[in-house]
Amino acid sequence: MSEFQSTPLSGKVALITGATSGIGKVTAQILCQNGASVVISGRRSKEGSQIAENLQAQGNDAVYIKSDLGKVSEINSLVDQTIERFGALDIAFNNAGIFDRGGLFHEYEDASWDDLISINLSAVFYCMKAQISYMVRNGGGVIVNNASIVGHRGSERASPGYVASKHGVIGLTRQAALQYANLGIRVNSISPGPTMTEIQQPLVDEGPKAVAAHLASLNPRAAFVAPQEIANVVLYLCAYAPEMMTGQDVAIDGGQLYKL
Repeated sequence: MSEFQSTPLSGKVALITGATSGIGKVTAQILCQNGASVVISGRRSKEGSQIAENLQAQGNDAVYIKSDLGKVSEINSLVDQTIERFGALDIAFNNAGIFDRGGLFHEYEDASWDDLISINLSAVFYCMKAQISYMVRNGGGVIVNNASIVGHRGSERASPGYVASKHGVIGLTRQAALQYANLGIRVNSISPGPTMTEIQQPLVDEGPKAVAAHLASLNPRAAFVAPQEIANVVLYLCAYAPEMMTGQDVAIDGGQLYKL
């Protein structure tokens, strides 16, 4: 394990997908604070550019690159542009994803299935393929994939597409970890529980009792996971985790996964 340092990622280049809000945005901030040069990627140009400008104003090396992960050509271009801009790719956080609720199998729309699998699973595969292709040639790197606690079980709230895609992300993580364990590439995933992102703000505005009532049946803590907590786990996996830690999935859910 690396010794704890004030800027453990100094000289490292990190690419974060889905970084224009929520977990990705906070992770970009934390990786920058710990010395990394960061590429912020997402489809929302205004938000992404503003995040990059704010980080630059704080003395960080950050840039926004627009990318639609539904297109393989744009995924490959994103990785190429990262390397052209910073000369390397040491860390990738494949965070981008979409969510939909409910939907029984026999009622679930084909288009919804296609969308969920395309963005949440296929895009992760194509991102990893491009990232690993570079890392194999250049001495290794670290990849972290954002899965979900429903990647370990079923869900009464999430759709078949979402649950299947997140199981798949964990499977891709384990397969890549196995295949590249001796090539200097560590691949792990994280599985957040319900997280306090912008989409949850209306519930939060109702007050702590409303949040607790909503989450009590799910989370033993009856509280949202903070994006900062998730970002700190990503930082650990990228900067401090031992070389032998690969193929693992880290649940960040206040004990939800193991609640009976």
